[in-house]
Amino acid sequence: MKQFVVLCLTGLALLGCSDNDSRTPPISSPATSDTSNPLVGAWQNGEQTLVLEENGDFYLPADNQRQGLSWENTDGTFTFRYLDNSRLAVETQSARGEQQQDTLSLSPATPSTGEQEQTDSPLFTGDYQRANSAVGHLSGKVELPEDSELPDKAVLTVSLLTRNDEAVIRRLIPLTSDALSQPFRLYYPASAVNADSDYQVRSQILADGGLFFQSEPTPLDFTRGQFADITLPLSAVMTASETLRGALVYQYGTTSLILCNSDRRLQLAGPQRDDLIDAYEAAREYPLQPRVTTVSGLLRKVPGEQEGSTQSGVIVESFSLESGYDDCRLPGAELTNTRWQLSALGDKTLDASQQQPYLTLDGEGNVHGNAGCNGLNGSYQLNDDTLSFGTIATTRKACPDMAGEQAFLQALKAASSFRIDGELLTLFDDNNQPLAGFQAIAL
Repeated sequence: MKQFVVLCLTGLALLGCSDNDSRTPPISSPATSDTSNPLVGAWQNGEQTLVLEENGDFYLPADNQRQGLSWENTDGTFTFRYLDNSRLAVETQSARGEQQQDTLSLSPATPSTGEQEQTDSPLFTGDYQRANSAVGHLSGKVELPEDSELPDKAVLTVSLLTRNDEAVIRRLIPLTSDALSQPFRLYYPASAVNADSDYQVRSQILADGGLFFQSEPTPLDFTRGQFADITLPLSAVMTASETLRGALVYQYGTTSLILCNSDRRLQLAGPQRDDLIDAYEAAREYPLQPRVTTVSGLLRKVPGEQEGSTQSGVIVESFSLESGYDDCRLPGAELTNTRWQLSALGDKTLDASQQQPYLTLDGEGNVHGNAGCNGLNGSYQLNDDTLSFGTIATTRKACPDMAGEQAFLQALKAASSFRIDGELLTLFDDNNQPLAGFQAIAL
């Protein structure tokens, strides 16, 4: 499935170049139905099967390398357009054709417009026999949520899958209409479907490297050798590119974006993520200092901390850092009666996977917590933005990281002032150098 998604994203622009984009062909009756056009139907030559629909849609249900796009016949010259998966190119193949009853004879007309080697056998040539019974079809439509807007160059993908998520057939369909209901049809080799097995269908709408809408995997009804028509409701996954302003903060072991004047947190993702984090780390004056940034990107769901969970994220396309954040209000925490967990020591941030020291200052001038292994208790003095600690007593357990514990206790001893940035607390010494940084933990 991942490989197919990559292919979809790479092929979006190719499909967008289709000259079919100027119109939205109405979905026609299945090619295997009776029609007045003798060319419409399924045609088979050995392992190759061509399906020609009345409205000009072209299918290659037995070809894993190519996806048929469109066909037309002008005075006996057939033009076939298809997406070549291996070359990632939309190509055109022409052939001279003659149809007599249940035989369609095709012979080479002009070379392919792609980079096909001259030694390759021409595609779509030879004697094809009508073989409507050799293919089956799945017809249906997808329904977008009300008030939805399709992105530019949107492509609908529809996948017929086994119960174990193995693909039977997939198709990419360029969407050239803003209608909330979009029809689709899949053709598949009849031999690929077993009446005793269970099948499902799934659809997605992609554009510009992102997934915008998708359906849940939906079981199919297969009776009398045919799938029943189906309607797939889509749900929104991603919005279009947006410009967002927020503060970058290092919290819970990662850098995230908190939107200004809200409590909405977005995880950073995408190709510009690392560049943004590098710029943030270079610009901040102390490890937990927030920096306001303007980010342009796509909103989407990204994997969460728990397996199988998701959280809100932004696919960073571009960004610009600002010098301060005074006009960007962030969710705040009080100095007292808050559990402050150590996130930075000196000028270095800490690994969130390790057990971290923490402090809680009560309203009576007492402090208690844990230095990393040993418990601690003591006192503190607060006056405006000055903060100092009195004697800190600890338990006396032997711990593997006594050096880290002692460095933390020395930082408390040297503290003379503090700053709270939203839910982040930083202690400074007399020279305004950062000693330790903490993040607020809900009690």
